[in-house]
Amino acid sequence: MKPEQVAPLIARCIEGDDSAKAEFIAAYDDLLRRSVTRKLHAVVSGGEFENDIEDICHEVYIRLFRDDCAALAKLQKPRSIDSWLMTISQNHVYSFLRKRRVQLARETSIARETAASYQESPENRALAAENLSLIQDKLKGLAVKDRLILQLYYLHDLKYSEIAETLSLNINTVASRLTRAKARLRESLDEDVS
Repeated sequence: MKPEQVAPLIARCIEGDDSAKAEFIAAYDDLLRRSVTRKLHAVVSGGEFENDIEDICHEVYIRLFRDDCAALAKLQKPRSIDSWLMTISQNHVYSFLRKRRVQLARETSIARETAASYQESPENRALAAENLSLIQDKLKGLAVKDRLILQLYYLHDLKYSEIAETLSLNINTVASRLTRAKARLRESLDEDVS
């Protein structure tokens, strides 16, 4: 936009002309986006900022056009609007990042409080330890091949194919042995309960 066109455009915006505001956005949107993008990348390393850029630019326009364009009315040298807009946009980037940091801290605090409220009670921990001890005892009573396949599956979190490779077995053999081993462990545990 030519420097002599800036002051009349700002005057029309201040008068409440919506088409002038749209013209203003069209004229300065690229400058504003480049400034916000450059500042975000300078301040924060890595990450995708497309949505953030959109939000920050939107906030800048809201600030410029609210209260009958009071911020635009304060501009004393319309010819220096480019540097003025860049300064405003950079200030909004800092403000945006501060708000995000506060929000992240608040969310982290809420997550910690929530996690603390869901911690196991001493009774539940004692029951879990007792159950684990019982299962370990029952595992010792199983045949070696049953115990081994259960440990590979549950303790080492191996998939059927990995167990088959480890034990040099067919995958179908692993599936049937695992099913039988689970049934034997379940029977052994049921004997204690009855």
